[in-house]
Amino acid sequence: MSKLLDYIRLSFFACGLLLGVQIPAFVSDFGQALNAHLVESDAAIAPFKKDAAQYFNNDLNKLIKHYQNLDDEIVGKGANHINTLYERQQSLQQAVNEFTQSPYLFTLSSEFTTIKQQVWHHFEGQIILKKDSITAAIITGILIAMLAELCGFLLLVAFRRSYKKLLGVNK
Repeated sequence: MSKLLDYIRLSFFACGLLLGVQIPAFVSDFGQALNAHLVESDAAIAPFKKDAAQYFNNDLNKLIKHYQNLDDEIVGKGANHINTLYERQQSLQQAVNEFTQSPYLFTLSSEFTTIKQQVWHHFEGQIILKKDSITAAIITGILIAMLAELCGFLLLVAFRRSYKKLLGVNK
């Protein structure tokens, strides 16, 4: 029985290792996706920035206000779309900067859930043996093994208590 428990514990540790080695790959893919969205956003806003540079001394907000102040309803709605593009580009630029400073923490706490879901949907397991992936694998393996050990212990204690209550009732 002891050997069986050792094998189960080792299996949990191995599963934790395999899971943990995926973390840096996911973080890397998330960073690449953020950069791709930023490049796309920069391309979408570029013509308007060019107009702002030409007519409003590089102030895109002045261009947006100019469009909004025109009496044309269609141009006013266009100004709102430009503003949306600009805000998206600014938030993505800030996200890329924060990701660069602390990739793991930013990936964990980021509010860009749509991009995370896209990355997760297209994520394929990869094993990249770099220092951070080995560290993440070992830490995750130990944590999962410890969690499994704790769950097993709590389950065993619960079984013992219920067994003792069952025996106490039958006596």
